[in-house]
Amino acid sequence: MKPVMTQIRAANPQWFSRSNKRFFGDINYRLLYGKTTGERYLVRLTNAWSDMFSGVKKAHYRINTINDDLTIGKLLDEQFADMDSVRGWLKLN
Repeated sequence: MKPVMTQIRAANPQWFSRSNKRFFGDINYRLLYGKTTGERYLVRLTNAWSDMFSGVKKAHYRINTINDDLTIGKLLDEQFADMDSVRGWLKLN
């Protein structure tokens, strides 16, 4: 059975805390799967430091892997402008 977002949140309570969300500029989270590999990914809509050094806040999507024990894994290098580009990336991975 595939895990659901509530199980990911339960395995990572600090990650989804209000203070952590505010600190990193995260807006919302989605649990999605790669079409080719079936791997699970945490897709985050975030401002993630875009407003540092007098920059303008700009929302974009970032992707983290999800480990076998449902903990949040590494952050992938790519940034995505919209959900369509995230879905396109997921189709290839």
